[in-house]
Amino acid sequence: MIILVNGSFASGKTTTANLLVERLYHSMLYDPEIVGTGLAYIVKPIETFTDFQDLTAWRPLVIETARILKRVYGRTLVIPMTLWHRPYFEEIISGLREIDPCVYHFCLTARKEILHQRLTKRSQEHTQETLKWIEERFDRCIEAFASPAFATQIATDEMSPTEIVEEIINQINT
Repeated sequence: MIILVNGSFASGKTTTANLLVERLYHSMLYDPEIVGTGLAYIVKPIETFTDFQDLTAWRPLVIETARILKRVYGRTLVIPMTLWHRPYFEEIISGLREIDPCVYHFCLTARKEILHQRLTKRSQEHTQETLKWIEERFDRCIEAFASPAFATQIATDEMSPTEIVEEIINQINT
C-alpha cells in the first residue's frame, strides 16, 4: 500500500505522515523533499530553478525511489508531499499506481488564515526567504486543492493531527 498525504504548506502533512507511520504496522516514511533537496544540490551548478519539483529529473526520481523502497523493504509507504501542479501530480500518482495498485491519496486542506497561523507558529524552523517562498504559493495551492482531482480531501481547520490520522485510517479500512 502507498499513502500519499498531499496538501498545502502548513496543512499538517508531515505531522500526519509521522503519526501514520507510528500507527500503521509495517510502514515507513518516504519524504520526496529529500530527493528534491539532493537533486537541487547536484544540478544547481548547471540548471536554474526556483522549485525542485520543476526539475525534469525530480518526478522520475520520486517514483523510482518509491519503487526501490517497496522492492527492498516491502513496507507501506507513507509519503507527505505538496503536489499541487496537476501534470506533476498525475505523473507521480500514476507512477505510484504502477508500483502498487493500492494507492490512497489524501489532500489536507485548510483556510488561508489557518495556514498562515500554522506557518507563523513554525517560523523559527524556516528562513525569511523560505517563509516568503511558501506564502507566495498559498493561493495556488488552495485553488488547486479545491479541485475534485485532489480527492480525498480532509478539511483540517478544526482537526487535531490525531483526528486527521483517525480519519485516514478509517477510510483505508473501509
